[in-house]
Amino acid sequence: MGSAIFICEGEQIRYVNHAAEAITEYTREELLAMNFGELVCPGSRELVVSRGPMHQEDAEFAPQGELKILTKDGAERCLDITAAPIEFDGVSTTLISAFDITECKRAEQEARLLAMTDPLTGLGNYRRILGVLNAEIERTGRTGRSFALLLLDLDGLKEINDSYGHLVGSRALCRLGDVLRACCRAIDTVARYGGDEFSVILPETTVEAAGVVASRIRKELAKDSQQPPLSVSMGVVAYPQDGETIEALLQTADRELYGMKSRGTEKPSSSIHTRMISPAAPAHRESFSDKLGSKQLLGNSASSSTGLLNRSREPAKGGNWGAGKPRQGLDWRRKKIG
Repeated sequence: MGSAIFICEGEQIRYVNHAAEAITEYTREELLAMNFGELVCPGSRELVVSRGPMHQEDAEFAPQGELKILTKDGAERCLDITAAPIEFDGVSTTLISAFDITECKRAEQEARLLAMTDPLTGLGNYRRILGVLNAEIERTGRTGRSFALLLLDLDGLKEINDSYGHLVGSRALCRLGDVLRACCRAIDTVARYGGDEFSVILPETTVEAAGVVASRIRKELAKDSQQPPLSVSMGVVAYPQDGETIEALLQTADRELYGMKSRGTEKPSSSIHTRMISPAAPAHRESFSDKLGSKQLLGNSASSSTGLLNRSREPAKGGNWGAGKPRQGLDWRRKKIG
C-alpha cells in the first residue's frame, strides 16, 4: 500500500487519497467531515516518537514521527507520519503523509519478546534476569525497599534424562516452570537461568516473605502426581543485605544452594534456605555462579548431559537458537565467582 495523504486546514481534513481511506477504513466523505485529531488514539495525541512538532511554521524540513490511530472498526494502527506546511487552494495547510507500520511494530515487539524468553519453558531467560535485576536495584535505590532473589536447581535432571529420556527431562523442566508460575505474583519474574537452574525475582519482598514462597513451591511440587517426582534445591537472598551487586547477590545465593545440595539434607543452613526432599546430590558440582562465565551455560557443546531439548538456549548473534557469547557491558558474567 502506498502513502496515505491527508491535507488539513488546522485539524480539519480538506483532502485524502485512496490509501488514507484504506488505512482508516473510513470513506472519503466521512474523512472530509472529520478533524484529523478524531482519528488519533486516546492518549496518543502527541507523536509517539517525535522528531519535531507536526504543525511547525517555516519548517526547513518535514517533521516526522510515529502516531497511533483508531480505524472505523476500532482497530489500532501505527503510522509513520511526515508533516509539512503547504498551500492548498490558496490556503495555508499541512500535508500529512502516513505509512502503515503496524505489522513492523508487531514483529519488533515479538522479536524483543523472543530475545528474552526461554524457548522450552516459555519463562524469561538470562537476558530477562539481568534486565529485571538491574531494574530492581535501581528501584531499591529510589524507594529504599528491598527485593528478594530465589535461586532453584532441579535435582537429578541428568538421572531423569538417563532413566526416562530427554523428552521426559524437558517435560520435567516445564513442570517446574508451571509450578513456579502458579506460586508467584504477577509482579514477580520467573526465569530459567539455563540448564536445570531457575530464578525468581520478588520485588519489594523481605527474605522472610521469600521463604514463604519457597515453602509454597515445595508444597506444590509435593502435590504433583506425575512421574518422575521432582524436587529442587533452593537458596534465598535479599538485596542489599546479601550483596550490593548482581554478582555478590548471586554468589551468596549460590553458596547456600550448592552447600545444601552437597550436604544432601532437608535442613537448611538458616531458617530461610530450603532443601526439598530428594536423594543426596553429588558433593562436587560446578556452582551456579561459576556457570556465569563457563561454557556449560554459554557454551557450544551439543552433547551436554541434559540433552539438546533441555539445555540452555538463547538466540545467539545471527538469530540462531544456540549458546551465545557474553555481551559487552556484562563483563562480570565472565568472572569465575566463589
